[in-house]
Amino acid sequence: MSDEKYFKLDPARMGFRFLGAVPSETQPILKRAFQILKRDMGAGWDTQLAQKEIFWLNVWQDRNEAGEMMALSDKKVAGALDAWSRAAVSQYCEAGAIIDGYGFVVNPVGSKPQIWHVDYTTDAAAIWVPMTPFTEKNATQFITLPADTPDEVLEEIASDVDSVNVRAIAKGVAHYRVQQIAAQPMSVLYMERGTIHRGVANTGKDHRVAFYVTVHFIKNYENYPYYRSETPEPGLVVFGT
Repeated sequence: MSDEKYFKLDPARMGFRFLGAVPSETQPILKRAFQILKRDMGAGWDTQLAQKEIFWLNVWQDRNEAGEMMALSDKKVAGALDAWSRAAVSQYCEAGAIIDGYGFVVNPVGSKPQIWHVDYTTDAAAIWVPMTPFTEKNATQFITLPADTPDEVLEEIASDVDSVNVRAIAKGVAHYRVQQIAAQPMSVLYMERGTIHRGVANTGKDHRVAFYVTVHFIKNYENYPYYRSETPEPGLVVFGT
């Protein structure tokens, strides 16, 4: 099928789905990988937390170093994490999903909320695995739109996925929903293509940690009608540089 089917945002595909739990044999791999990253950061871990901003620990991303795995000093754990992440795409994502990257994201206590956005492109989706509880005090908010959302509203969103104008959306539709995903650790959550979302201010007592696997569906972006964001998430922590 042609890439054009993925260009336009589809309100029916926006939102989160709960897909069960990470297999018990895989859970220690995710936990160990995070422990290694945190250990290897040393004092940098506390420095990042002190900034009180959501930050990302990218273990692997296809836009970095031609797809090399990064950061994990334990190669056995790195290999197991890579294998599960790729298998998870086949198991949990829609057919045709292409893996972008995977890693961890931390929402520290006292953080600021993110702006509303769509990750990178109109066809971006992601698997989320809470490492700590997702609660009403720390978890991701997302917007779902009615099926009859006018094309001009969808075009407005797609034209600047890094900063979605929610006020403009409100003027263009009769209603929309702002929801929040709460879940137990090791749940598997699928954020579907083109979901408008943001990290909220963490007003809880614990830092919120999640593992993620990002995917896309367009194979060739040469004819993509919108700007394709390559802007890293704010607070990206890069190792080995």
